[in-house]
Amino acid sequence: MIPFRFIHAADMHVDSPFRGLQALPDKLKEEVLESTFAAWDNLVRLAIREKVDFVVISGDLYDGKERSLKAQWRLQRGMEQLCEQRIPVYLIHGNHDPLHHEVKWEWPDNVTIFPTNAPQAVLVPNKDGAMVAVVCGMSYGDSAVYENLAAMYPDSPESAAVHSDHTARHDECALEENRNVNVKMKRLHRNQGDGSPRLFRIGVLHGTVDGRAGHDPYAPCSKRELIEKNYNYWALGHIHMREVLNESPYIVYPGNTQGRHVKEIGAKGCYMVAVSEHGNVSLQFEPLDTVRWRQEQIDVNGISSMQSIMQLLDEKMMAWKSGTEGRLTLIRLELIGRTALYASLQQEALAAQWMEAWQAQEVDDSLFEGASGLLWPVALRVSCTPDIDVEQWEASDSFPGDMIRIARQAQQHEDTSEALIQDSLQTLQQHPRMRNWLASQSGEIQKEWIEEAMMLVVEWLQREVKRS
Repeated sequence: MIPFRFIHAADMHVDSPFRGLQALPDKLKEEVLESTFAAWDNLVRLAIREKVDFVVISGDLYDGKERSLKAQWRLQRGMEQLCEQRIPVYLIHGNHDPLHHEVKWEWPDNVTIFPTNAPQAVLVPNKDGAMVAVVCGMSYGDSAVYENLAAMYPDSPESAAVHSDHTARHDECALEENRNVNVKMKRLHRNQGDGSPRLFRIGVLHGTVDGRAGHDPYAPCSKRELIEKNYNYWALGHIHMREVLNESPYIVYPGNTQGRHVKEIGAKGCYMVAVSEHGNVSLQFEPLDTVRWRQEQIDVNGISSMQSIMQLLDEKMMAWKSGTEGRLTLIRLELIGRTALYASLQQEALAAQWMEAWQAQEVDDSLFEGASGLLWPVALRVSCTPDIDVEQWEASDSFPGDMIRIARQAQQHEDTSEALIQDSLQTLQQHPRMRNWLASQSGEIQKEWIEEAMMLVVEWLQREVKRS
């Protein structure tokens, strides 16, 4: 086997709208909105710098059915740059950017787009014209595809491989002429006398393997199905979390190339895949994101002054800022731990004031350094508990004990929880908008309300007992 390297990327969502940026200064907002484009540019530069043999994109290149002209031209420019360097791109469309009859865009000749009616296999040459792999893929024709597409992929993709003028010759890129396909296929099958595939088999699939909580079950299949197909590498897309599901064969989700909200935390990018002459595979993650999302908890257990908490926040933020690696980083903070300052910390104004102070400092820094490297807090949540022994109170024959037991019972039974909240919020229920909003809140949120209310009251009662 001839060694080669390729890039596996997915879920680029170029031109994603990034909702909820109203609180960001215009300069930072512009950088966030530009980030999916910048991630694509970084992928192109990486492929050229590393001189990879080809690029695989496993769906959702665009964020939606309606492709903006800006997105199409930016992607076109990158494809042309890859074409100039003789780097083919093998691309499928996913649920966000289905390939339908209204999509009319001519890509450079280095781009292979797989069809929607059935999986298609293509032989992949390296820059010297030698065949190194066979890539098989299938695009979505609709936004919601619930069929098991993996079951349709051929067991012997070499036999199903096709060469068209568009996918094989790459005339505009000045690629070397391929020799007669029939001759190559005869040689290929002659060299496979032992039944093992001579070419490295890559399946490109946008779908859900063994189900995923919080994700639509598009193109569902099982890991066992993929293994039994006898491919060497499954280049998956759709799940935005980076994950290697299996190593023999490799079944890989690279995650998306740019985080788009606070739930998509950490480094985002692609995999550099190297295949040795013995068919061994090694993966190297390559970050592509220019804006990074982060979540951190700060333990304030035992801290007894508000000044100390604010100082701890500043110290943690300074330490995290030193690790931004030049990226704009949007961070959501959560205060945890047991503290006597519980009641004071529940005042939203305190969290807002600290955030405003830190953000003002970052704005000042950006005037001199630009947005890169800034650490911008987007939320500060207080999840502390009061400095009380809840279990001791719960076991006691007292009013606080009765209240805690009622709250615990309500948290365990949805009907009791709803009745308690409706009874407590009768005044708010009189307002139609507030009534609708309350009805829209999940059971988990309602349990949090009960917990917070219980803690506030018990903490206040204990404080009053100490005073008396």
